[in-house]
This record gives sequence, structure tokens and C-alpha cells, in this order.
Amino acid sequence: MSKLILASHGSLAEGMKSALKMILGESIRVDAFGLDTWEQPQAILEEILKIRRSDPEEELIVLCDVKGGSVCNCMLQLCEDTKICVVSGMNLGLALELAMVSGGVSCKKEIEMAIKETNEGIQYFDHTVIQILTETEEEGNELW
Repeated sequence: MSKLILASHGSLAEGMKSALKMILGESIRVDAFGLDTWEQPQAILEEILKIRRSDPEEELIVLCDVKGGSVCNCMLQLCEDTKICVVSGMNLGLALELAMVSGGVSCKKEIEMAIKETNEGIQYFDHTVIQILTETEEEGNELW
């Protein structure tokens, strides 16, 4: 089993942790570090390294907010450790999926599937899309 660590600009990571605990319960294994509190990506990196040193056998999945952002770029240093992986593109759907990854970092396919499923959950809706969906819905299958 692995531990999920959220890292972000602002307080996104802490808000995401709050939402995860609301949905999955207090027992989930997640830590959150945002720049509002930690001020520099390097400070977040140091905290994650402390977590790593406290349990060298534990696998860590680090979910960052933005690919190419200062936080994610700094966290990529963690990938030198075979028991740590970094994933970018934080959103609640992805965080939920990664919080439930059973195989940990060693289960690359499970993480890739979580990313794929989350990408499929991103949809664009406007009045024309809703109209088409409403017109094509089957009897008894309501849109909302």
C-alpha cells in the first residue's frame, strides 16, 4: 500500500485533502503541502523527504497541481527514489483514484489507468451539448 502526498500552489493541496477525507473518510493515508503554508517548493520537498526517511519501505505517490510548475518541477527530484512517483494534473477525480491505488508505486498500470479514467471524466458541456444529449437520451434515462 502507498501513501498519497498532495503538493500545490496556494492551498489547493490542503483543500483537496479535506475533500478526500469527506468522501473517503478520516482513515485515508494522505498528506498535503501547499505554498500558502510552505512558501517555497524546496520546503515542501524537504517535508516529503522527512516522511520518506521516517518509513523507507513506504511507497509514495506525489500528486502535483500543474505540470511544469515550480512545485511539480521541484518534486521531480523525488523520482530518483524507486519507491516514489510523481503525477501532475491534480483534480479531485484523480486524487480519489490515486488514494485508492492498491498496488502502490510498483503498480504503474494501476496509476496509468487512474489517469486515463480521470481524463475521460473531463467533459465540455454547454446548451447545445445538453440539447443533443436530451434529444438522444432513451426513455427513462434522464440527464439529471
